[in-house]
Amino acid sequence: MDEARWICQRFAMVSPDTSTPPTDRRSEPRPVKPIGFTGSHLDRAGNPRRKPEWLAAQRARQDARFLLLRELKALVTITRKPAAIRWLDLAWADAHAALPCIFLGLDENDIPHFALDGDAAGGDDSVAGMHTETDKFIDVRSIAALLIPEEAAILAQARSVIDWHQRHRFCAQCGSQTEMAEAGYTRRCIGETCKAAHFPRTDPVVIMLAVHYDEKTGAEKVLLGRQGRMPPGMYSALAGFMEPGESIEEAVRREIMEESGVITGAVRYLVSQPWPFPSSLMIGCIAEALDDRITVDQDELEDAQWFTREQAMAMLERGKQRLAPTDPPPADNPQNEPWMPPPLSLAHQIAKRWLAGD
Repeated sequence: MDEARWICQRFAMVSPDTSTPPTDRRSEPRPVKPIGFTGSHLDRAGNPRRKPEWLAAQRARQDARFLLLRELKALVTITRKPAAIRWLDLAWADAHAALPCIFLGLDENDIPHFALDGDAAGGDDSVAGMHTETDKFIDVRSIAALLIPEEAAILAQARSVIDWHQRHRFCAQCGSQTEMAEAGYTRRCIGETCKAAHFPRTDPVVIMLAVHYDEKTGAEKVLLGRQGRMPPGMYSALAGFMEPGESIEEAVRREIMEESGVITGAVRYLVSQPWPFPSSLMIGCIAEALDDRITVDQDELEDAQWFTREQAMAMLERGKQRLAPTDPPPADNPQNEPWMPPPLSLAHQIAKRWLAGD
């Protein structure tokens, strides 16, 4: 028995079937309503993209498509419903060959897709000139809900990687300049004695609901909080960055305790979401509250309250009427009764799953 198969059996892992080639899953059905910024239909081609000759051939294809970002805003056609990425052709990309180019992936027809960093154009007005009445550079968070999920996911990928390149032009080990490598997913130090490789970072963030079960009544209630910078009436799940040497469960318990004073026990994972502002991974969880006493840390939260299932359901419905938290109050909630963030946010999706019994 070979070593790989022994390891799979020893640790109850599923051994890969080597008798048939792996299935290309890009054309398989996807969830009807995936979590915001997930569901991309592109194959990132992680192995072949490392080969310069393969990448150059993809970049030179006549059917290659290019997404242009300027100030981290994506070029989007806003006159369509739904709105859509304004993909540029090879001729436009070749005319702007100096722009940093990131490989995004291959679609189900193996057409290559790339992202271009328009900020490197300097005084070239042709990039800024792409902003017209029909095609506009728009903030990714603002436009995501108006795009099909697959394209919102592509914007998340492109924005995060380009933002990382803009922030990491110098080596953290020696201070020398770095240069792009491996299709945009590595930066290499050009220092003769260093040559360090740097990779895009993703910052894990736990976002969670603490749920308290009343043994006397059999009813559940959920803990939600709000910060002073939030729009009036908005309450959301508690959240915070994970710290080094900390498990997901430990981070969930710590953040809930720090912000609300509520002690929690069992923690279970629900769902995750990339959040490209600039490059977080939101890890959605449910925590069992062992106590319902709240002591708000005013440095963290303005308020925290327990809400019943019925109240939480109503808050989700009010949140659905806003594409973004900064939208004005809808006509049927002018007084800003408590509401949760709109469906693009993971807080909305966690609460929705909790209400559904997940």
